[in-house]
Amino acid sequence: MPRRFQRDRRWLLQALCASAAAAGCSPFLRPPLDEAPRWFHPAGPRRPVVFIHGIFGSRLANARSGAEIWPADVSDLLVGSFDALALPLDPDSGEAVRDEVVATSLFESAGMVEFYGSLVTMLVEAGGYRREQPGRPVDDAVPRFYACVHDWRRDLSQAARELDAIIEQVRMDHAQPGLKVDLVAHSSGGLVARYYLLHGGRSLDELPTPAPDFAGAAKVSRAIAIGTPELGMTRAVAALTAGEPIVLNRIYPEVLATAESACQLLPHGDDVWLVDAAGRPIVADSCDIEVWRQYRMGVFDHALRERARAAAGGRRAGRARLALLERGFAVRLARARRFREAIRAAPVPAKVPCFTIGGDCRPTQARILVEQAGGKLHPRTEPDDIHWPSPSLDYAKLMYEDGDGMVTRASAACQPRWPTSSEHAPVPAESWQARDFVCASHNQLVVNADCQRALLRALAQEVPA
Repeated sequence: MPRRFQRDRRWLLQALCASAAAAGCSPFLRPPLDEAPRWFHPAGPRRPVVFIHGIFGSRLANARSGAEIWPADVSDLLVGSFDALALPLDPDSGEAVRDEVVATSLFESAGMVEFYGSLVTMLVEAGGYRREQPGRPVDDAVPRFYACVHDWRRDLSQAARELDAIIEQVRMDHAQPGLKVDLVAHSSGGLVARYYLLHGGRSLDELPTPAPDFAGAAKVSRAIAIGTPELGMTRAVAALTAGEPIVLNRIYPEVLATAESACQLLPHGDDVWLVDAAGRPIVADSCDIEVWRQYRMGVFDHALRERARAAAGGRRAGRARLALLERGFAVRLARARRFREAIRAAPVPAKVPCFTIGGDCRPTQARILVEQAGGKLHPRTEPDDIHWPSPSLDYAKLMYEDGDGMVTRASAACQPRWPTSSEHAPVPAESWQARDFVCASHNQLVVNADCQRALLRALAQEVPA
């Protein structure tokens, strides 16, 4: 092997490991649980587990060519372009339209970095589950583990539709029409689970009103959410404005702005997520396009607009591209508001015990500060970005809270730290059976042994038939 190639390969691996460690996906973490804890004695019948991944949690490929576009290979994670992840937009309406990209499998690992592979190993080795594909008849008593693999860029209610199809197939495979399953979900997958419990397999376009029929709750015995932003996440605002860091690379916000799911993660408005330069709360609807325009966020960010204009060729084509991005972003914000109304229409019925597991030891974006400079308002996502800081304000405390680096503890627990209203408590908290918090970052949660133990404890509890 040529010395230069060895040196470049060594640098690549070192960079990947260092960046993954900083992001909470360190390959040097403790290995997953590979044997059942002594206390793991599940009560009652073992039901099938269906796992719902979060954003970035499935591999995506072009159905025609077979070429993988996410996560591709290690070099792409470091230096590649993620433009292929952008959803195509209808030139008139701005709606995201179909493309040839399909979800192929869970994103289990990339290079030396573990992701969902650790969780799968734990459920098989320590939990005693057998990994299975829907469509295979089950003729023994070994509990099965299935994955709801979906295109994480799309509307989360579409994932709920796919989840319902999997559950119906699992019932057929077990020859039990009334069989219930256990749902385990990570990140945005928890919002998919909540939507499903309330509305079943109906997509947003099939809901005449947000009122639930609880069709999904009739097919689920329990639901376990890991790192789920029950109140949304301010980090999504930052990602739609400045992009999402990926190892040493970045997915640009103009790509994320085409994703329907990205907008469905925005703050719900129960917790203050926007403050002015004096630290005073700004009550703003994250699904209102005029809020983004006023504070120069998202598709109205200056740097984003310059990149998008240049990529389209400038001048008339650049202006047309910006107009399409704005039009489409307004459409996705409106859909995100409908999704938010749908998952908050009612609590999950008490007959479906719900558990949450989150992280609470990492500084996590809770608020974005808006500062005036040059006669214009500018969003600041980091204290170091503030041009004229006040010595009397602790910006780190103002802008950050404990969490997993992506989702604050307040959002995971559905308990606002800085409530925008005292009139009512957020709906989702009412049906929860237990909350466990561990010291882990968002992506590390599924790798963390303490989180995995908490998951096994939730799966071991008896659920009434």
